[in-house]
Amino acid sequence: MDEERTQVISPVTNLELPQDVEAEKAVLGSMLQLEDAVIDVTDRLRWEDFYLKEHQEIYKAFLDLYRQNIKIDLNTAYSKLKSRKTAEFVGGMSYLSRLYDGAIVPTNAKFYAETVLSKSNMRQLIREADEMRSQAYDGQRPADQILDHAEQRIFEIAHKSQKRNYTDINEVLVENIKHIQELEQNKGQLPGITTGFTDLDKLLGGLHKTDLIILAARPGMGKTAFALNVAGNAAAAGASVIIFSMEMSDEQLGERMLATAACVEMEKIKRGELTPDEWMSLSEAQDGFENVKLVIDDTSDISVLEIKNKCRRRKAEAGLDLIVIDYLQLMSQQGFKSGDRVNEISAITRQIKILAKELDCAVILLSQLSRDIEKRTNHTPQLSDLRESGSIEQDADIVIFLKRDGYYTSEDEEVDLSRQNNTCEVYVSKHRSGSTGVVELAWIGKYTKFGNLERNLL
Repeated sequence: MDEERTQVISPVTNLELPQDVEAEKAVLGSMLQLEDAVIDVTDRLRWEDFYLKEHQEIYKAFLDLYRQNIKIDLNTAYSKLKSRKTAEFVGGMSYLSRLYDGAIVPTNAKFYAETVLSKSNMRQLIREADEMRSQAYDGQRPADQILDHAEQRIFEIAHKSQKRNYTDINEVLVENIKHIQELEQNKGQLPGITTGFTDLDKLLGGLHKTDLIILAARPGMGKTAFALNVAGNAAAAGASVIIFSMEMSDEQLGERMLATAACVEMEKIKRGELTPDEWMSLSEAQDGFENVKLVIDDTSDISVLEIKNKCRRRKAEAGLDLIVIDYLQLMSQQGFKSGDRVNEISAITRQIKILAKELDCAVILLSQLSRDIEKRTNHTPQLSDLRESGSIEQDADIVIFLKRDGYYTSEDEEVDLSRQNNTCEVYVSKHRSGSTGVVELAWIGKYTKFGNLERNLL
């Protein structure tokens, strides 16, 4: 069989793909000799990882025996190959015997398997490059789709060894207990990413990785300011943060974050009319951002595919804990007609939820509320107020609404002047893993800043 082995050739370069046939033989021979080798190998390799078609068929037979709880040896392997009608194709008992005799150190099965897996990964990378080349020449698909598919496949190849089809419940529970013990040992520490707002952190336990957090409000309510405050607070606490802003430039966002951190009025910053003390405050605020891991992308017309690609790169470069996207209604998804906005929004929110899980980070997605809220006398936001609702609520792990005092107040309404425009109610209206509730924060409009309210202790 060695002289007539089935080779796999790259269709583009016409070269034989990377392989190590001797390592494949050692893997299969070790499995015939040693039961522990079977466990080590089956946990690492799939049949597609073998280069020779004959070795793929032998490994498939071994997997069948393993699943049926039948010990793998020369006789059971040959019998299984005969039942699969592949015994003659692989070289019969003669070749199985040679595999058995050739495995000199079967205890090294894990090392042999790593070698086979490495060569398999190289072949997959070459195939993906060939496929990308062919699609680029073909010109039938947009470049961003080709790049996204290629990047996703490379990401999967890189993490293939870490992926498992299932996890035993006992392993899950062991990890649960470890996590609970860590929380007990670190009493007082927040389990998730801090928002910087004490009462909100208590309610949510911080922002947790893989969570999609919808932050929604009417225009002008302060949702961008709130998101920037959370992003700045999280970054200051050590989290790696990326902000995607489709409405405001990075310069505008920078001004807002400086005003918030320095407690200098935005209007003075815009006019450049600052006192020496205010300049000093701005300088100190700038220094405070020197070592934080926070980046801004102000691409105005950005797709979910581009966001995914940029987030993957950022995670590889500096880690990634929190993504902020401002905002949902400015996003688009290719493949949808102009009148199919509801389904387009559904596709976007689903993709962003998948992104949060794939990259193991929290995502804050800003969204507008519909005008229905204006029709109610108390103007309290509800889940049904989410524009193009349904999928937004369904995909979200947490939904947060903002309602600021004075926003809906007309001139002839009686108001509490001591509180008007100074507070904001933060409604946690959906919390998949915990309680809902309302948190009250201070709002300082001239600094575009939210803050914790002072409590009067009796």
